[in-house]
Amino acid sequence: MKTKIFFLLLISANLLASEKNFLGCWIGKIDILHQVLAIKICFDVDSSKKLTGKIDIPQQNLYGLKLSNVNCSKDSISFDLIANIMNVAKFSGRISNPGTEKAIIAGSYRQMGMVGTFELEPFIEESEDTSQVIPIYEEEVTIRNGEIQLAGTFSRLTEQKRYPVVIFITGSGKQDRDENIFGFKIFKVISDKLVKNGYATLRLDDRGVGGSTEIPGISETIFDFASDIEAAIMFLKEREDVDTTAIGLLGHSEGAIVAFVIASKHKDIAFLISMAGPTLRGDSLIIEQIRLQMVEQNAPDSLIQETLSQQREIYNIIRNNGDFERARQILYQQAKKQLEYFPEEISSQITKTMIERNIQLQLESIRSDWFRTFIDTDPLVYIEKVQCPILFLFGELDTQVPAKLNSERIKHLRKNPKVKIKIVPKANHLFQKAKTGYPYEYAILPKKFTQGFFESIEIWLKSILKHK
Repeated sequence: MKTKIFFLLLISANLLASEKNFLGCWIGKIDILHQVLAIKICFDVDSSKKLTGKIDIPQQNLYGLKLSNVNCSKDSISFDLIANIMNVAKFSGRISNPGTEKAIIAGSYRQMGMVGTFELEPFIEESEDTSQVIPIYEEEVTIRNGEIQLAGTFSRLTEQKRYPVVIFITGSGKQDRDENIFGFKIFKVISDKLVKNGYATLRLDDRGVGGSTEIPGISETIFDFASDIEAAIMFLKEREDVDTTAIGLLGHSEGAIVAFVIASKHKDIAFLISMAGPTLRGDSLIIEQIRLQMVEQNAPDSLIQETLSQQREIYNIIRNNGDFERARQILYQQAKKQLEYFPEEISSQITKTMIERNIQLQLESIRSDWFRTFIDTDPLVYIEKVQCPILFLFGELDTQVPAKLNSERIKHLRKNPKVKIKIVPKANHLFQKAKTGYPYEYAILPKKFTQGFFESIEIWLKSILKHK
């Protein structure tokens, strides 16, 4: 059973009506220098009935910071975030539709000469019934893959028998076994649900994270990650509590590409679940991500097309191990061109040093073995060789692996009875119920899956494993 909690709390009648409009928790964003930071702000009253507040900025790993000088009138509010005497962030905004779920606080944000905007809306969370407790057996495991030691958790019900198993494969970047993104433990949540439904699961820390080791100085690629999962499969086949005919893979984002690679070679993989797995080649996927980001920033179409053309030139330089000084020039030209479309009060705050530092970070990334491999890897090459049942799940609002483009590329597979393609309504890349789907939202949305996401996995698994 689910209940909605509306965090614009009712308060005692002796508080001012203006304060009532703002009390409770709000979520939203700061937009400064065309960069977006998610924020959560909670307003309360202290023992003297004075309005107080705290702010979370998850992308900067800042939580519970005290707000100062909180003042409000009937339809306006102002407050400060003081880092130190020389660094004070000042917020000033107005509220519309006060006292309703459609309330919005919007206004200006100023910090150290920089000017931006902020916007907030009421924080609405769904609580779940957690009364049903089922004991779960969890075992810490280590798996060897050559020089690499992988650490993870094997989970199942306490009954001793052979279980079908789901191996989890994380997305891009170094992730722990829970795939913990801004406190949302994506794989842990799915694992617990699967175990309660009679499956075993294996979750692993990525190389260099938690208890897993890495080889210093090595830029791992998709195929290195595939090798790790192949070692995990061999480990599971030696266990007496595993149904070796029912070992499947669940990959999220880039992890799904890893799953495609493995399942294309190993015909004993029983099933594959792709959570927001790309089907576009890596360079095409990044091009689309850049386009969507620039659209969200209201960049003119001429600038978008010029940027995408230059991006393709950079990919050719990478493929041919060519002139990276030319790549540096392109990146610098892009930065200068984008500044032309910024307001003067914003562009004047971006220094040459800031631009050069950002360009250097980009160059280091694109010269890595991982990036070179990613842009040239075409998932469809591997998908079409997979013989086991596949469930493709896409988030309707996903801006990292856009649902329409990626599902369209595999639409010819719909004729295959072993393939199911589903777009989850209003879901982002993490399959949260989203508003825009842009990554800045991840940190402030409720840390739970949108309705219908897990149910799709559960129903599909039952349908393909009913004879096992």
